[in-house]
Amino acid sequence: MRVMCSNVVPVIAPMGSFLRRAAQVGSMAGILMGITWGGVSVAPVLAQESYLLAQAAPAGPMSRQEVAERLNLVPVFAIVSKDGTPVVANVDREGRTVQVASFWLDQAQAQQVLEQVKASNPEVASQAQVVPLSLGYAYEKSEEERAKNGDLLFEVVPRPSDVEAAKQVLQQTGQNVPPEAIGVPLFYGRSGEGLLTIEQDGYEVVPFFFDRNDLRGALDRAAAQNPDVVQQTQIEVTSLAIVVERMLAPDAQADVQKIAFIPSRSSLEYIQSLARPANP
Repeated sequence: MRVMCSNVVPVIAPMGSFLRRAAQVGSMAGILMGITWGGVSVAPVLAQESYLLAQAAPAGPMSRQEVAERLNLVPVFAIVSKDGTPVVANVDREGRTVQVASFWLDQAQAQQVLEQVKASNPEVASQAQVVPLSLGYAYEKSEEERAKNGDLLFEVVPRPSDVEAAKQVLQQTGQNVPPEAIGVPLFYGRSGEGLLTIEQDGYEVVPFFFDRNDLRGALDRAAAQNPDVVQQTQIEVTSLAIVVERMLAPDAQADVQKIAFIPSRSSLEYIQSLARPANP
């Protein structure tokens, strides 16, 4: 694998706007951080199609911009040069060389990769740094650049702990999905009645968690209000790619509008720490 600076356009969103977005996570952050909790219910909001979404009245696909807006609450971390251009890796794929730009869900993992780049390519990495941006912004830029250059790929790198958790869930639930096909895992709750939904301030959402422990914590807090429902709820796993694909599908169902992506507690806390003033 050879690392180089790409000539693609900068992908870094204005830092101020991203930090404001992180500081305004609102009710979803309240659910994740345990600040508020509006109750948990399980209902057949999305019936089974594969192991994810269900039959409902067709509603048509969501736009890529709408999907990006749902992804905007999720922080990712990129390695960029001083002008904000992503540092990409030349990788051999199926007999041809492609450029791969990566976005990490774990800031520490991105920093570790940067240190490796500095050791092997000091001229490239001397002024490179790890910067946060929203997954929605990265998604939109990735789609724009991929349409122009078929040899340029973008990937979201999951945290190793989440990949391991996904393997454990697959084994426990007997889901007929090979672990290597998961990609970026998302965790959700299901009972015999349907998928787990969260009612927050009268608004019902179907949450997909990037961190299994955050989903467990949410269920533990909800058990005080509705223990029977929570005891019947099983944690299952799918992938970010599958959820996004279903949101964009021509036959997308009405309830995909309820999907919410819940970032990991640790990444959200890190971004919120950047949003705090140095001298309150």
